[in-house]
Amino acid sequence: MAIFGLNLPLLTIPLYYILAVYPHGHAISAATKGNMSQHDNRNPKSSTTQDSLRKRLSSREFAAFERAESCHRNHLENMPLFVATVFAGLLADQQAGNGAVGLSTFCVGWMVVRTLYTINYIVVETQQWSYVRSLLYFIGTGWAFLTIGRAAMVLGN
Repeated sequence: MAIFGLNLPLLTIPLYYILAVYPHGHAISAATKGNMSQHDNRNPKSSTTQDSLRKRLSSREFAAFERAESCHRNHLENMPLFVATVFAGLLADQQAGNGAVGLSTFCVGWMVVRTLYTINYIVVETQQWSYVRSLLYFIGTGWAFLTIGRAAMVLGN
């Protein structure tokens, strides 16, 4: 699928990266209460910085910061799976014809699922609603595995 003559699956790779970085920016903004001059960028992941934030923020604010950072890390951890799925799908579509593995549908679906995942991760504070995030995770991951499997069948013929 092309948008303005551009390949949609390839475009979703940088879009997903932007989505992956958003929670990190959200975390910093929340930790500094919007005053970015309070952010110590010398070693932002150090234990010293974490201790400083823990002392300065309420327990609820610090938990929100940690959730946003965890969301960011999870996106980055899932990026190789997403990129591999996109390239496997593009290769299969090239061999069997555009749409053979449902790659464009997967890419749009992945972005929707991961956006909902991000919202849930950042907003939800209760254990009960966190299970929705887990469900979204497994939907996206399962869909990626299914798409890679379809590509493998196409490329195996």
